[in-house]
Amino acid sequence: MRAEETSSAGAERILKLLFGIAVAAGFLLPIVWLVAASLRPGSEIFTSLDPLSIGSFIPPRPTLANFGSALGGAFRTGLINSIVVAACTVVVGLLVCAAAAFALSAMQWRGREVVFAIIVFSFLVPEEVVAVPLSAIFARAGLQNTYIALIMPFVGSGIVIFLLRQFFLAIPRSLIEAAQVDGAGWLRIFLEIFLPLSLPALIAAGVILFNGQWQAYLWPLLVTTRQDMFLAPITLALMVGERTTDYGQIFAASTILSLIPAVILLGFQRFFTDSVAMSSVKE
Repeated sequence: MRAEETSSAGAERILKLLFGIAVAAGFLLPIVWLVAASLRPGSEIFTSLDPLSIGSFIPPRPTLANFGSALGGAFRTGLINSIVVAACTVVVGLLVCAAAAFALSAMQWRGREVVFAIIVFSFLVPEEVVAVPLSAIFARAGLQNTYIALIMPFVGSGIVIFLLRQFFLAIPRSLIEAAQVDGAGWLRIFLEIFLPLSLPALIAAGVILFNGQWQAYLWPLLVTTRQDMFLAPITLALMVGERTTDYGQIFAASTILSLIPAVILLGFQRFFTDSVAMSSVKE
């Protein structure tokens, strides 16, 4: 009976593994085709799909010419702008959101729950509802075509504040009381206790801020009119011409835009898990 149960459990595990591989392949195939298309001449991208075969996903004569062409034009400027804006958003956004989450979790003050409810409500409101009137405010303030206009709306993320607040609430209150007995003020408690213990949450929050800024399209489109201030998603959209379109260049630019956040996420994955294992605190 035990042998039959073991055999049945083994077959079930194999089926789950095969199912997982099939699901993963379904998600990966479009990405593989995107990368393969970026390594083909533009004239061969869509002809390789008829008929669909293994050659559709493995280019017989791969070339990097599309990447050179994409990085040699306006897309390079947009990519640099996106990197600068995303990096600044992560740094400033983490400071702002962590400070707000600390005030909403560790400090006791009147109206705290009301402010937190407003913050929770803020990330439930679609971006399209506030983008147009907010862009008009920035225009009146003379902030169009500036990095401030591109960065400022993304530094105060409601969902990041919510994430950090929930993590801060798990930090034992006894640590705050012990620090206060030693004469530490709120700033020292925030910098020396909460931030070091919250490294996993800060990494996750940074990834959220980066992805939100990296894939932003509507807001940068509203507050930038000069080509030298366009972000990469906008320059990618402008690659589609009225009469002719270099799809090889478009696929190469799309591959670059997709790989950068993927590399960042994979690079922080091990650090994230190690931080979770090392940052457990018990009351």
